[in-house]
Amino acid sequence: MTVRVYLVAARLADGPPRPDDLPAERLFVHASALPEVWVETESLAVPEPGRAVSFALARPMELGVERVLGTVERKVTK
Repeated sequence: MTVRVYLVAARLADGPPRPDDLPAERLFVHASALPEVWVETESLAVPEPGRAVSFALARPMELGVERVLGTVERKVTK
């Protein structure tokens, strides 16, 4: 089961994953007038809306981003 997690106050960071990071299989950045950042994960440990969360990309991609931090705005099961 895949969960899409929309984040507010999102921050993209470099650096190694931390033990409490959830895996992010996919990262999306919608750079529009109302920007959105969301990740898709297979993890069942996604916290409820309003809670802080951190993700680490599941695979190294050499994008200069390895971690995604933010507050859960909403989550959608796909």
